[in-house]
Amino acid sequence: MRKIIFGTILIVLGLSALLGISLLKFFFAFILIAIGIKIIIGNEYNLNFDAAKPFSSENLINELNIFSSADRVIKSENFKGGRITMIFSGGKIDLRHISTSESVINLEIIAIFGGAELIVPKGWKVNSQGTSIFGGYDTKIEGEGNSITLNLKGVAIFGGVKVTN
Repeated sequence: MRKIIFGTILIVLGLSALLGISLLKFFFAFILIAIGIKIIIGNEYNLNFDAAKPFSSENLINELNIFSSADRVIKSENFKGGRITMIFSGGKIDLRHISTSESVINLEIIAIFGGAELIVPKGWKVNSQGTSIFGGYDTKIEGEGNSITLNLKGVAIFGGVKVTN
């Protein structure tokens, strides 16, 4: 793992030197953009810098994680879906403890320079329509599902999204 991180850092430094991009300017620009996004979206999303809540009972998940981890176990009585955005962060979202009256659940996962692992209950059918740019959007579901359909959309840019059961 250290080799990958160190190698990635060297590649970014080398590309920035070749392209004439100042990493310090890029970092401050990114921080300003993150603050601007938080101001625009307000409290519609949970902007987490410390990942303090390991359990959630929300029926609709809307979460934005920047520079943090997000390991969550969702224990909702009527889960409907939502959106998860991870920027320079990673985490695991466990949906195995939910119940729902919906036959189709729509969930969007966006991973930019980060990763997300989604764990779904056995018996679910997953339709993954994720796009990856220098990353991966992978679904590894065992068995055929026929009870609930999860429509998974999103994008992974320099990151990855993995769906398992």
